[in-house]
Amino acid sequence: MNKIRVMFAMGGSMKRAGAETMIMQYLRQLVKDDRFEFSILVHGYDKGDYDDEIATFGVPIYHVPVRGKHPLTYTHEVKKVLKTHPVDIIHCNMDSACGDFLTIAKQCGIAIRIAHSHTTKFQAQKEIKKIIGECSKRKIHKVATKRLACSQKAGQWLFEGDSFEIVNNAIDLSLYLPCKEIRQKKRKELGISDDTFVIGHVGRLCYEKNHRFLLQAFMQLKAKRPNSKLVLVGTGNLADEIKAYATELGISSDVMFLGLRSDIPELMQAMDCFTLPSLFEGLPVSGIEAQAAGLPCLFADTITQEICMTDYAKRLPLDDIGEWVSALNQIPDKKNAREAQAKLREKGYDIECEAHQLAECYLNAYAESQYIRS
Repeated sequence: MNKIRVMFAMGGSMKRAGAETMIMQYLRQLVKDDRFEFSILVHGYDKGDYDDEIATFGVPIYHVPVRGKHPLTYTHEVKKVLKTHPVDIIHCNMDSACGDFLTIAKQCGIAIRIAHSHTTKFQAQKEIKKIIGECSKRKIHKVATKRLACSQKAGQWLFEGDSFEIVNNAIDLSLYLPCKEIRQKKRKELGISDDTFVIGHVGRLCYEKNHRFLLQAFMQLKAKRPNSKLVLVGTGNLADEIKAYATELGISSDVMFLGLRSDIPELMQAMDCFTLPSLFEGLPVSGIEAQAAGLPCLFADTITQEICMTDYAKRLPLDDIGEWVSALNQIPDKKNAREAQAKLREKGYDIECEAHQLAECYLNAYAESQYIRS
């Protein structure tokens, strides 16, 4: 049998962000499967954080312009890539923009067109962009031959009544098992003493991650637990604004901005708890990672209930900052990462098992398309 050609379509470059990190987790496993041949299409011409690793797999990356910046030539450029590098399956990870992209893929004769939802709300803030997003979203019903989502809430938002399947944001659990030596090493690198209480957060410094709320909660916690630090991993368009706000609150000396990092599993070893007060999310990979590390986790109740997979995770309301401060002040010392990982594995978050399921999804869709053609 000829190899099945699968192309991942991404909304931007292969940066260290939610959907891109999830695709990388699956790609690392699937490239070992000789039944498939993979490629990636990205929007824009910037180099992505994962590009060097992808090159080691022999997986090509094709670039097309960002539609909003090149609306007149966009469709032509996408068609040129899809016709020059024909594929059997297009797996689109562009949320509401899946509708417009898969319309072009259909015009190019790609039989299997997968729309994948990774969020629960339009990320655009401008009203005109939301309108454009809504128009594209409505096309998904007609142009997607298969629909996937990271959570029930994400699928319900994007597909609006159409059926869909869940593909879990699975990870390599083995990377997150606690190690005393790694914890000590990372804390030493960061200049954090053994007795300091460390609150962690991993995510883009952007509107939806709600960092201002987290900084306010941390400021109030400092009155109760003076020997505390807040570690923020990630970068984004609001980086300068968030740093300025930390200074305004008088807590900048205890807030550590680490920027983009490739050592997330090790950094989580240095944390004592994990927080994610997002205004909206699909099902955040960082929340899965934190639970795999055995960390107590506090999530906003705007995030789907599915995110709470261990006994150390809870959801809290964003309209009561005092509840967050109280919870942070009562974080338990005892944690059992092996017990937590057993629950994650049971719920389908072991990447080895889940990559096999996604491979079967591709194979079944391909077989069905071949049957229809015959």
